Amino acid sequence: MNWSRSLRLRLVLFTVAVVGVIWLTAAAVTWREANHELVKLLYDHPADERDEIAEEIAEHLIKPILYALPALALALGIAVTLSLRPLNTLANEVARRDPERLDPLPETGPQEIAPLVTRLNALFARIVRTLDSERRFTADAAHELRTPLAAIVAQAQVASGARDEAERAHALTQLAVSAERASRLIDQLLTLARMESAPQTGQALCRLDELLLENAVAHGPEAISKGIALEISEREPAPVRGDAVLLRVLLRNLIDNALRYTPADGRVVLSVQVTASGVQLCVADSGPGIAPAQRSQALQRFVRLTGQDLAGSGLGLAIVQRIAEVHGARLHLADGLPGSAPGQHGLAVRVVFPATTG
Repeated sequence: MNWSRSLRLRLVLFTVAVVGVIWLTAAAVTWREANHELVKLLYDHPADERDEIAEEIAEHLIKPILYALPALALALGIAVTLSLRPLNTLANEVARRDPERLDPLPETGPQEIAPLVTRLNALFARIVRTLDSERRFTADAAHELRTPLAAIVAQAQVASGARDEAERAHALTQLAVSAERASRLIDQLLTLARMESAPQTGQALCRLDELLLENAVAHGPEAISKGIALEISEREPAPVRGDAVLLRVLLRNLIDNALRYTPADGRVVLSVQVTASGVQLCVADSGPGIAPAQRSQALQRFVRLTGQDLAGSGLGLAIVQRIAEVHGARLHLADGLPGSAPGQHGLAVRVVFPATTG
């Protein structure tokens, strides 16, 4: 045992020291009050007897203290040991547990250790939720990766067995498409995994309007190749407190989704405004949109809605929502821009960030 770090020893020594000081103080007070009588008593005896009498008086005052201190220390040691026994029992219970066993500890014992048991049980509950979430995430990720990887294998087999150059070129093109889908899915999975493991990020003042312009320029070539008009309708100076890397991921996913589901000759309109409720980012498109009844479902991981392109991973909006949560922002889905098909209202994704103060 490392006595320098022993709580038991510290408690015993502290108590003995306190009792000793009290006892010595009492003895000093007694001596002071009896001083005149003692002096008179000493002077009533011959000089050769005075030293002996003084020694006897001192001995009667000090001996009880010297005899009592060890007994007091022993009694206190036993008392402290008995008092700490429930804590030792709790420590042994935790030490004996298998790493997979995370059921709550029994809430028995003295009320002094009840807060510790409560905190440990709350920690176990959080660990259980985290592990369950990771297991579901791993299972879902494995399931989602199976499709693009199977497509890659299939297209590679077709390319290797092609009868002519045209068939081989077509198979290789499809192989590249499948590889791109798998790469995008893996990138999104890694983004989610990083956010789940370290959701609290270092935040600083960022210009959301500048990040919006940066992402719009980066997606310009893709929009042109698909025949989609990518526009910025409003771009007010919009400082927000956040993580610039995550905000770029949010913008990239929103614009990627809009370009993915908007048909040729469609429009994607970006805007950022400062309102009374905060800074509002909006990405609106003229694609098929999402029915109001399905909008909450669209924010869940790995969910592909009926009638949507199955090439998507079902992670884009889930990532956006998670980043919004990290930044204390609110995410809303609404109708977007009118599409070319009858009844097509597009989709508008609005993210409202808290107003920046200072």
